[in-house]
Amino acid sequence: MDPFVWLGALMGTLSCVAYAGAAVSQWRLAVLVPEPLVERGSLAALLARPLWWTSIVLNGGRAGFQVAALAFAPLTVVQPLGVLALVFAIPWATRLGGQRLSRRQTRGAVLVVASVAVLLGLSVTDGRSDPLTTADGYAVTLGTLVLLAAGAWAAGRCPPTWRSHLLAAVAGVAFGVSSALAKTAVTLVGTDGAAALAHPATAGTGVIAVLGVLLAQAAYQGMELGSPLGVTTVANPVAASVVAIAFMGESFLGGPIGLVPAALAAAGCAYGISLLTARLPAPAPHPA
Repeated sequence: MDPFVWLGALMGTLSCVAYAGAAVSQWRLAVLVPEPLVERGSLAALLARPLWWTSIVLNGGRAGFQVAALAFAPLTVVQPLGVLALVFAIPWATRLGGQRLSRRQTRGAVLVVASVAVLLGLSVTDGRSDPLTTADGYAVTLGTLVLLAAGAWAAGRCPPTWRSHLLAAVAGVAFGVSSALAKTAVTLVGTDGAAALAHPATAGTGVIAVLGVLLAQAAYQGMELGSPLGVTTVANPVAASVVAIAFMGESFLGGPIGLVPAALAAAGCAYGISLLTARLPAPAPHPA
């Protein structure tokens, strides 16, 4: 790959570290405020906690590194790196719970890293990535907002476990699509300057990213970290890759033939996630 693509991969990895910290903060916050966010006063209780603002700062750092990564590398390279957030977050949360990673979780972490390495080698051809057109920008932004609203509505009518998984899935979609929109915004700022502010991708990036943070927080309410974070980190690159390939001209190495080893690597990554996201101990409440 081009050296600049490797620089983008490094920025993407740093984004994963920040996201892992944000996820662990939100998970611990869910212990302090366990009520679903749809209940009266629960959102206000979150905003009153310093830990919430810590997670906001970390999510801001994640977004900053993500934008830097997208300035150098295509979505199909940057987004699969998001799975590495599990490799950072799960050991961190396990340590906070007073335990150590099991052998099964360690094998899962190794398998995830190896699978992501294979996916990176198969990700793109020439790094080509076209910005979304104005029409596509509106279609992707509005379509995603409708999908997020429908997912949140359906989640409110599900049992707790399914509610958490559905919220985590739509949060992952929000993060993936916001990355695609950010890629377009970064490209247009470089070519059009201030005129890029008029493109729907610019406003859509912030709105959808904020909704993703709120949906992720709702997914952690009453759940252990591993399950919702695993769902989010799988949905994120899938959503971003769909937008990148369908609207932005990105492609996988080797065409249809290259999709075979990519699919095998993705299956290995999914199995590694299942090993890594074994049930975690609940974090002990603390005054922070």
